Amino acid sequence: MLDDVLDWCETYQVYAVVDFHAATAGQSGIPCDDGVDNGQHLYDDEESMERMFLLMEEFMRRYKDRWIIGAYDCINEPISMTPRREELTPKLVYFYEEMIRRCRKIDQKHLFLLNGTQFSSLTYFFDHEFDPESHNWGISLHAYEMVVPEVASLASVLRTCREQKICLWMGETGGRNEHAWQTTMYEILAEYHAGYNLWCWKTVEGAGCASILNFNVPDEWHLITDYAINGAAKPSYEHAQAIWDSYLECLAVDKCKENTQYHPYLLREGNFEIPAIGYNALPMDSHRGLSDLPNAAGYRLYDRFELVYEKGDHPEPAGFAAPGPIKHPRDHVQLQLGAGEYASYTIREKETYTVSVTYCADKKVKVQAAIQGETLFEGVMPPADEKVTSDVHPYFAYETAPNTLERFTLGTVTGEGILKIEVLDGCARFGQIVIRKSEK
Repeated sequence: MLDDVLDWCETYQVYAVVDFHAATAGQSGIPCDDGVDNGQHLYDDEESMERMFLLMEEFMRRYKDRWIIGAYDCINEPISMTPRREELTPKLVYFYEEMIRRCRKIDQKHLFLLNGTQFSSLTYFFDHEFDPESHNWGISLHAYEMVVPEVASLASVLRTCREQKICLWMGETGGRNEHAWQTTMYEILAEYHAGYNLWCWKTVEGAGCASILNFNVPDEWHLITDYAINGAAKPSYEHAQAIWDSYLECLAVDKCKENTQYHPYLLREGNFEIPAIGYNALPMDSHRGLSDLPNAAGYRLYDRFELVYEKGDHPEPAGFAAPGPIKHPRDHVQLQLGAGEYASYTIREKETYTVSVTYCADKKVKVQAAIQGETLFEGVMPPADEKVTSDVHPYFAYETAPNTLERFTLGTVTGEGILKIEVLDGCARFGQIVIRKSEK
């Protein structure tokens, strides 16, 4: 099967990153590696570790000349959720060093991407050369919407990659359809030359997960889940096998539906919105804040912007939240720009599109907007109200929607570029940058 996948990758010119997700006897301490009793026996059992070395050596022999393999991702989320992390980390370091040393005797070409501990988030121990023969390794990081989408969240691993002169790969990311988080975080990764891999590529229709393709389950799938989750009657072996066979048929690409709602936010093409607080991190002069105080929202503190909570939103301290709908914090934060302050946003739509902003302002405000240095708009935006809402979030049924802001069209553009918005006089609070393709 792997040979077939690699052949397809060569046919369609798509590099393959081969994920060694589960090590022999288990490495993580959580169910993702099929380890017995969720233990990390890879590190305690010498035979299990040797079996993993032998398996890796066989992969090297078999695939050392397959140019389409971009990297080997090793190993998924090791040493997570365990009180033994400090004890086992040196054993993980030994495993990585010995694995690469033995593999390099066979394959000197391919890149190794190594996972940190605690759900692939702790990378402090990558403080020396892990591949002295070829220096062809990097770090594989995992991050979902619980990670704050700002450079500060990545600073430690980015610094390590610079010190070791290695690459960063976001080996697992995606999660739920958190559009604002994803279009912000993935742009930061792009700015720092880090690739990323979406999990999952396919998800069940209606699951609310970020994915490229959605599929429907077979009619009798509930018999499997009712048994597994609720203890209902167990289907016979033959019946269960038939249901699973139908499930696999549902996964065929020609039976899937493209998740077009999600793609524009990943690619910044088509119809999408960028949160105003999701401005570009690089280059350093792509944004300028002039506040002498850290913002109250506690987000992107180093940029000297006033990031303010929307009207009526007063977040409770952790542990004291009142009962009721959840509010995703960054959905309810606005970027305040005063005279001389500006922010920039990358847009990759290649055809003609309209650029708008949502905003509120107590008084009229003079604004200049430009793309690639060419003025798109320079003039006065009128005072605009902010309407407090208790509506349900458009994507998440258990969260409240952001307040409603006025929408102002800046102009129409053809071609990708960097949008820069600067306040020349006055003050305004911005919610979103809205991109809409023009109808042909």
